[in-house]
Amino acid sequence: MLMEQWAHRFFELSTELFAVLGSQGRILEANPAWNVTVGWSPTELRLEGYRGFIHPEDLAQVDSRLESLARMMGTTRFSCRWRCRDGTWAWLVWSVACSTVGGPLYCTVRRLESPPALEPGPTTSEPGGPLPPWAMSDSLPLGLYVVEVRTGAVLYANRRFCQLWGIESLESAIRKGQATHEDVLGHCLRAGDAASVLRLVFPTEADTPPPLHADEAQLTNGRTLRRLSTPMGASGDESRYRLFAFEDVTERKRTEEALHRSEESFRKLIETAPEVIFVHRDQRFVYVNPTLLRALRYEHASELIGRSIWTIVHPDDLDMVRQRVHAVVARGELAPLREIRYLRRDGTWFDAESAGLPVDFDGVGAVVVMARDITERKRMQAQLLQSDRMVLAGTLAAGVGHEINNPLTYVMANLESALDAMHRLGGELGRMLPDGALAPSWSMSLKDTVELLKEAHEGATRVRNIVRDLKYISRQDEERRELLDVRESLEFSLKLASSELRPRAQVIKKYEDVPLVHADASRLGQVFLNLVVNAAQAIPEGDPTNQHVTLWVRPGPHGGVAVDVSDSGSGMPPSVLARIFDPFFTTKAVGSGTGLGLSICHGIMRGLGGDITVRSEPGHGTTFTVLLPPAPADAAPREVPVLPPPSSERAGRMLVIDDEPAVGRSLARIIGKRHQVTVVSSGEEALAKLDSGAAFDAIFCDLMMPGITGMDVYERVREREPGLSLRFIFITGGSYTARARQFLERIPNPRIEKPFDAQMIQQLVGEVLAVGVDGDVSGLE
Repeated sequence: MLMEQWAHRFFELSTELFAVLGSQGRILEANPAWNVTVGWSPTELRLEGYRGFIHPEDLAQVDSRLESLARMMGTTRFSCRWRCRDGTWAWLVWSVACSTVGGPLYCTVRRLESPPALEPGPTTSEPGGPLPPWAMSDSLPLGLYVVEVRTGAVLYANRRFCQLWGIESLESAIRKGQATHEDVLGHCLRAGDAASVLRLVFPTEADTPPPLHADEAQLTNGRTLRRLSTPMGASGDESRYRLFAFEDVTERKRTEEALHRSEESFRKLIETAPEVIFVHRDQRFVYVNPTLLRALRYEHASELIGRSIWTIVHPDDLDMVRQRVHAVVARGELAPLREIRYLRRDGTWFDAESAGLPVDFDGVGAVVVMARDITERKRMQAQLLQSDRMVLAGTLAAGVGHEINNPLTYVMANLESALDAMHRLGGELGRMLPDGALAPSWSMSLKDTVELLKEAHEGATRVRNIVRDLKYISRQDEERRELLDVRESLEFSLKLASSELRPRAQVIKKYEDVPLVHADASRLGQVFLNLVVNAAQAIPEGDPTNQHVTLWVRPGPHGGVAVDVSDSGSGMPPSVLARIFDPFFTTKAVGSGTGLGLSICHGIMRGLGGDITVRSEPGHGTTFTVLLPPAPADAAPREVPVLPPPSSERAGRMLVIDDEPAVGRSLARIIGKRHQVTVVSSGEEALAKLDSGAAFDAIFCDLMMPGITGMDVYERVREREPGLSLRFIFITGGSYTARARQFLERIPNPRIEKPFDAQMIQQLVGEVLAVGVDGDVSGLE
């Protein structure tokens, strides 16, 4: 079995031609080497007997040899012409062996590079006779045809000629001398008008022999023949005969046409490519595409062809570019992508990513350079960086606000408690001490202390307002529309822009009564802030008394609201006015603006269903008008909770949970001494206290705490005692995680923000105690 496997593998992998022949000329087996040598696959050979491949003139002798060998065991050797797949003929030498009478014939075949000089048997009528005169050219890929011009006698035509013109049926008559030129021409006419290339011109005595002539003919079957035609004859009669040579150039023509189309497509691709492409040799331009001309602001390629490539390179990049060119030219290396600045015709420059590589251009070595203008991309990157900074600033503002709120909460609470204590102390001292010499002094000291506490409380209140503004500008929530008064958003923007306005102009307010609008307060505030800052920056510093920024709020068209933001600056020319809302367009100095502010404002207003327009004249200032549509009829108003007055009849038990002990103590002081207040500083302590069985009328719980958060405490209490979970009042510092935002949107419980509003806390306590008296907790929802 192993020997059989080896034999089969040798049969498949050998470069020699092997075949097994059966009865009636069948090809039983053939190895893959036939495909390489003659173009036919083993499967194709097996579909047709060997008689379909052997030249007709050789077939009788081959049949005789093989039939004789099949009747008596032995070996034989002969040569014959074998038809190749491309229509040519190949000379093959066969060594054939037969092991049993009538059995298969085992053949080893080898191709001859040239026809044999003599061949016994297969190619002659008599053994040892000479080859026919046309047999030597039958293996050529050219079709040869010789005709006597005056008589039309066909002297010679090889088999390839008959194949090319499709006249194989006439081949035998031609070789026996029984066919004339008219017969050949008549048969060739079936190939179409191309047969005209075979027509003969009969010369006169004055004619000179026509020279070698070459042309092409298109056959009806789609093939293309190339003709070479020349006169021939003996001396003194050079025009007697005409020799035609035909070659099938169909595939070559198709290849050339495909190459031409490819070249045309490639040229169009380069000519229309958005990238800069140019070719240089000896550091001088030899080709430039239109994109480079537009980028450098030239009109015609002739303005650059022949010039030095260094004329378009920024001086600061020359050394680097020279090194890259040397690497490509001297060492044949690829110059990888690198940012290079290219100089325009007017002296300005642009940034581009450029790469270079060696090529043959018109058959001579050159360097092709491809570059892409990245100016807009760099602007976008700068804007993204600026956006990242803004996001970071917003995140930082939210975090700073949260951290400030914690100490600010107990500072303000303690100041309010101190003020209350001073007032009580003054009343007690006034009743206890008689009027005398000491009364004015302690009364004055007490009054001064109260004033100091009031100033400190006022300062703390200002800090609280600043923190609220920081929280406002750093909102990163999804858009939340609500009914709001545009004047509130405008006032907020004025506060944030005060540092820009103060040294430049006075603010003139003209506020009329207007309806509420349905908008996102944060986004609307962003629009007003941008417009106010732009108005301020349109006015130079130094003369605020004589300059002004006017804010006019008035009813708008169709029941909406219109807001004008005007400045007394220098105004804008029409060319600037036409592009004022375009992204990245700015009139500010490089590094002073991204050119996106007004574009973003325009997008926000369109998103709100409104619009923003501008009018300006040089020397007469600029006015931006914001138009907001009226609020929809079904827009829900902002809910202002109406809390019941605090209960003064009942003392309650309160639990305060906050990780800042000082915040917890200050909240306990606000709640009041007559209530029993328990303060814990972690979620773990709160759960332990609640699990101990202690009853509480209200639970003030910080939302965000390390470890077990206020949200976790709430969820565990709600699972165990749903009624008690409704008595949670959440404390927030203004900085939320995604989970915290979702939590607050989901639960109905009230919340208070740091720093605390004492009156609101008293109202909440009163509400909780009132609910406790009635035995109903629905009022807290």
